[in-house]
Amino acid sequence: MSFVQPGAFDRAQPDAAPPRSLDAALAQGTSAAHGFVRVLLDKASPVRAIDLADAAHYLCLLHGRYPGLIDYAATRTADPHIGKWLAHACEAFVGERALLTRLTVAAGPITSTPGQDRCTPAIINLRGALNALSQSDRQGCAIGAAFALVLDWITVREVLDLIGARTGLDVRPSSLPSSADTRQLAAELSTDRMIGRAIGFGASQMLQQHRQFWDMLGERAELRRAQDGI
Repeated sequence: MSFVQPGAFDRAQPDAAPPRSLDAALAQGTSAAHGFVRVLLDKASPVRAIDLADAAHYLCLLHGRYPGLIDYAATRTADPHIGKWLAHACEAFVGERALLTRLTVAAGPITSTPGQDRCTPAIINLRGALNALSQSDRQGCAIGAAFALVLDWITVREVLDLIGARTGLDVRPSSLPSSADTRQLAAELSTDRMIGRAIGFGASQMLQQHRQFWDMLGERAELRRAQDGI
C-alpha cells in the first residue's frame, strides 16, 4: 500500500470508468460484505477479545484523528445544501472519534503479531490515501467519499457497539446523517451525470481503502490463531 498524494485521484479516468454512481460503488463491496467483519459480528461464535482490541486500536489510528475525511471534504464545496449535510456529518463524527479513543483504552493493548512492524505504517498509508481522496479537486469526488464513509460507518458502528458491549462501556447511538438522507442527497447531486460519476468514483475508492483495512485485520487474526495453535 503506497501513500497517495493529494490530487492523484483527479488524474484517474476522470469521466469514464465505472462505477458511475454511489449505488454502483456500494455494490462493489462494503464492510458489511467483508468476511472478517462477518466473523467479528457473528453472535453464534463470539470473537476473541484480542481481535476486538485490534479492531479498536487500528480503527482509531485510521479514523480517530482530526481533521479526517469528512472534515477535508467540507472544505471542497460552497454549495449550502451540501454544506448542511457535511456540517451535520462533521459534528457527529466528533463523537465517533471520541468513542474510538474510549474503546481503544477499554479494549486494552494489542498483542504482537507477526509482521507487526509493517502494520502501523500500512494503516497510516491508508489514512493518507483517504485524506488525499477527500481533498480531490474533481467536483463530486470528495463528497462521494464522505457519503460512502457515512454509509459504511453503519457497519463499522456495529463493530464498535460490540466492543463497547464486551468491555462494559456505555456507547451512545451514532448521530451521523441517516442512510436515507445521504442517499437522497447523492441522488439529487447525481442528476448531473459527471458529478454522479465522480461521486461513484470517490465512494469506490473510499470503500476500497476499508476493504484493505479489514483484509489486514483478518490476516492479523489468522496469524495470531496460527501462533497460538488454534
